[in-house]
Amino acid sequence: MSKKLEEKQRRREAEERKKDAQKKAQRKRNLVTTAVALLVAGGVVAAIVAQRQAETKAITSYGVSEDEANCGDVEQHDIMGADHIDVGGAHEPYTTNPPTSGPHYNEPGLGPVQAGFYEEAAEAPPEGVIHNLEHGMIVFWYNPDAPNEVIEDLKLAVEDESIASVATPWTQIEGDANFVMTAWGQSQSCELVSRPVVNDFRREFQGIAGPEKIAPPFSD
Repeated sequence: MSKKLEEKQRRREAEERKKDAQKKAQRKRNLVTTAVALLVAGGVVAAIVAQRQAETKAITSYGVSEDEANCGDVEQHDIMGADHIDVGGAHEPYTTNPPTSGPHYNEPGLGPVQAGFYEEAAEAPPEGVIHNLEHGMIVFWYNPDAPNEVIEDLKLAVEDESIASVATPWTQIEGDANFVMTAWGQSQSCELVSRPVVNDFRREFQGIAGPEKIAPPFSD
C-alpha cells in the first residue's frame, strides 16, 4: 500500500474514532440530562403529593365526633317529582323543610348551581339547588346565624368533596339544628358538624340518590 493510501486510511480511522468519541459523549450528556429531568420531575411529584397529603390532613381534622354532633336520624321523604320550571316561575309549595325534591330551575348556573359554599341565599335558591339534588349531589342547608365553628366546618365539608357539594343559607331550620344535610328525598339534621356523620350520609346517597346520577359516588 502506498504512503498516500496509508495516510488516507489513518485519517479516515482517526475521523471514525473522533465520531465514535463524540457519539459516546453525546449519549453520556443525554443520560445526565435525562437523570436530572427525572430527579426534578420526581421532586415536583413528591412536592405535589406532600402538599395534597397536607391538605387532606387539614381537611380530615374538621368537626366533632359523631356523639358530639347531636344529629337526628336520616329521614326518607316522599318525592314531589322533578318538574322543570322557568326561573322565577310559580310552583306548588315544597313538602319538606328544607326541600329535598320537587320543581326546580333548568338553567345553567341557576339550576343546577355551581358546587360550592354560598353565603347569600339568592345565589343558590332552593329552585336551583334542588336540581343539584336531582344530580345526586349533597346539599347542606345551614342557619346563617349558626356559630362560626359550624360555618367554618361546613366550608371544610364542602371543600372535602367539592365536586358534589353545595351549601346554602336557610332561615327556616327547625329545633336545635344548625344545618340539614339533604340528598334527593333524604335529610338529616345536626347541631354540630361531624366528618364521620357527613361521610356516612355521602356514602349512602351521593351519586346514588336522585333520578340523574351525575355526581360521582363517595369514596374514602
